[in-house]
Amino acid sequence: MAAQKIYMQEFRDAAVRQSVSSGKSVAQVAKDLGINVNTLHT
Repeated sequence: MAAQKIYMQEFRDAAVRQSVSSGKSVAQVAKDLGINVNTLHT
């Protein structure tokens, strides 16, 4: 089993801001960044 990655709150906030400013869905931004969409919903 892979170790769980911990993402800083600043990283998650920046990803959500990217979603809002680009018009992309949060799911698409997460995919573009190579992270699970649930990472941005916590």
